[in-house]
Amino acid sequence: MDMLQKEEAAIVSWLPRGDAFVVRDNDRFVSDVLPRYFRHTKLTSFQRQLNLYGFRRITKGPDAGAYRHEWFHRDKPDLCLQMKRSKQKSMQQGALAITNSPRLGPG
Repeated sequence: MDMLQKEEAAIVSWLPRGDAFVVRDNDRFVSDVLPRYFRHTKLTSFQRQLNLYGFRRITKGPDAGAYRHEWFHRDKPDLCLQMKRSKQKSMQQGALAITNSPRLGPG
């Protein structure tokens, strides 16, 4: 939440209602903002982390391109404490599930 309050609104900002945020300048966000707050410096990595935490991208209407989460709100910062990162399935676990499948097992 600090990022949204400290960085230039021309780069990243809350939507007026405070229930979502939008990256307005991808290039400056990647070069100037991401390195200050995250270990990774790729927009796709940032987007993947948002997905793992349950953020959804708004795809239609005037807020298209923004990200929202029911527990991420400008005026209710304590709500974000409820957010949990989902576990990422590794390729090895997926392969293990296939080889142990009843249809594909020995027989």
